[in-house]
Amino acid sequence: MPPPARWTSTWSGERLPVQAEREHERTREESEAALRRAQEATAVSPARARAAYEQAQRLAAEALDTTGTDRDTDAAVKLEPVTDEDARERADNEKRMAESQRRREMAAVESWKRRPLGRQSDTALARRIGLAFEAAKDADRYAAQKQQEARALEERLTEEKESGQTRGQAYVANAGTVLDQAQATAKKAAEETGRALNARAAAEQKDTHLREYLEPKRDLTFFERRRAGVTLKQLEADIRDVTSERAALWTEQNRAENAARDHRLEAWELVRGSNFAGQFRDLGADKPAPKDIDVVTDQLAGMRERLPDVEMRLDRRDAQTLARLQGEATTFTETAASSRATVAAGQAEQVLRKTIATKYPELHDIETKARRSHIVEQKRAAAEQTRARAQESASYHRQPPSQGRGGPSLGR
Repeated sequence: MPPPARWTSTWSGERLPVQAEREHERTREESEAALRRAQEATAVSPARARAAYEQAQRLAAEALDTTGTDRDTDAAVKLEPVTDEDARERADNEKRMAESQRRREMAAVESWKRRPLGRQSDTALARRIGLAFEAAKDADRYAAQKQQEARALEERLTEEKESGQTRGQAYVANAGTVLDQAQATAKKAAEETGRALNARAAAEQKDTHLREYLEPKRDLTFFERRRAGVTLKQLEADIRDVTSERAALWTEQNRAENAARDHRLEAWELVRGSNFAGQFRDLGADKPAPKDIDVVTDQLAGMRERLPDVEMRLDRRDAQTLARLQGEATTFTETAASSRATVAAGQAEQVLRKTIATKYPELHDIETKARRSHIVEQKRAAAEQTRARAQESASYHRQPPSQGRGGPSLGR
């Protein structure tokens, strides 16, 4: 077995190995020497005493670290200021250091001219914060509204895509049905117009036959009618028959014209009273019906030819509307964020001004006076500019018109 380690007593009353005892003894002697120097220097200079005191404290701490033991804090060397004068000097130094630190912090405060909202008065700053707060709320509300509209439209477009029929296709299908009915009715109007024309032509022939052939034979003599092979009784019967046929043709013409007019108006009203008239305003779909059935027929045919374009335009409009709503929602969201940033910046400026007023009252007074002078100068410059513009405008209106030549040239 190795020989037991030698132990000896220390000045603190603990048992340590010989090597540790020697090291502790050395540090203890250095600490005591520093203590003596501190006591000797106290009568000469408080500053030297403080330096010696701090050295003794440092050596005592090193002695504790060297032993590696957990002795009580009472074993450490503690020195207290010996005189009241030293305590006052230390208090004055601490006060000077605190004031120096405060001035360094005050010098580090950003100038009111460089702060984003530093040039505004307290009242204007509070008003700007309030306006920005309200603007943020409004922008959030509008953004939510646009987002809701965009979601509804996007859901509808998705449903249409899944069903295989877009809004434009459905619209064109319904418009095609209306145009089918309108064109069928217009066709009836055209047929009735044709019947009216035929009846009129036939009535004109009957009238001509009656006036130029039958009625002149009434003035013939008996022998002239016998040579013509017609009797008076037969002539009167023929005149009655042709007259009756002519009247029937006139009646048919009148009926056909009325029917044609009714069908023409009905055909046009089918389009005009539908939801599709707005797509054909350039063709007069929202105006009274044309008086010519041929014009009605041509216009209806033109509407049908444009149905594919209407389909593409409506579907493209839905896509554009969706993009517009999403863009507006993004814009309002960005506006709300910007307004909230303004509120945060304004509130930060208010907090900074309160901090400056509390910790650095002299800086607060300087900033307040400088800001007030700046605002007054701004108002004065704006007033001068307004007066200058008013004077320029008045001078322009008072300027007399340029004088032209008063008469002919004397050189001619």
